[in-house]
Amino acid sequence: MKFKEYLENLNQMAKEDPSILELTVVNAIDSEGNGYDKVVYTPSLGHLDEDGEGIFAEEDLEDEESYPINCICIN
Repeated sequence: MKFKEYLENLNQMAKEDPSILELTVVNAIDSEGNGYDKVVYTPSLGHLDEDGEGIFAEEDLEDEESYPINCICIN
């Protein structure tokens, strides 16, 4: 999913029911919903390679040629 679609969905949900803006944000620990954790960090830009390895430290991302920003981590 692209961030644009994710944000559009969140904005639509908030528009339809503004009270949800006070809810706790959680993420599933796997695709089957076998557990959930609270989202505790603000989103961060990063690089995710084809093997699923992520790089999110700002100093590592300064080398945009090797690690172009291609994702947003939500937790």
